[in-house]
Amino acid sequence: KCLKLSTRSTGELGAMMQMPMAAGNLFIGTFDVMSALSDPLKATQFGLPFYYEPTRLTGYYKYEAGKDFSEGGVIVPGKKDICDIYAIFYETDENTKTLDGTNSFTHPNLISIARIKNARETNVWLRFSLPFVYLPGKSIDKAKLAAGKYNLAIVFASSLEGATFNGAYGSTLMIDEVKLLYNENK
Repeated sequence: KCLKLSTRSTGELGAMMQMPMAAGNLFIGTFDVMSALSDPLKATQFGLPFYYEPTRLTGYYKYEAGKDFSEGGVIVPGKKDICDIYAIFYETDENTKTLDGTNSFTHPNLISIARIKNARETNVWLRFSLPFVYLPGKSIDKAKLAAGKYNLAIVFASSLEGATFNGAYGSTLMIDEVKLLYNENK
């Protein structure tokens, strides 16, 4: 058994809202259904409190890209879809409780990122082992860590550009045996 994520059509309503497809995805965090149509990137709120220093995300994946890549519902000849696998670790504060689809890689509170760089199509299980890479000048405050002032999100998506409704119908990502390695720092 494994996790299977596929990029699918959102039907007539999705097409009408200029959101013709949805990437299959799984993430740690919450989804605000009430704002999904008006501001879908902000509706996805990444992360939950994490009390340890993450060091590596590992697991196995298989991936098959769908036939025709499209942007805004228009097929882009020659462009291939690809999956995404990543984790982010960031500090929370009074102004930043969670990160969302608009700032998950750009927010100044980001501490470290573990992201696949060489994803490819494969019909055999490929192992991934993604180290958390600290952003320049960033470190963890042990007191804030113990107080739950850091969040962690892990994200799997069948289409890298799925957040902007771009991808290929039928792109399928399968995930298995995922492990998050961390230092306890206690």
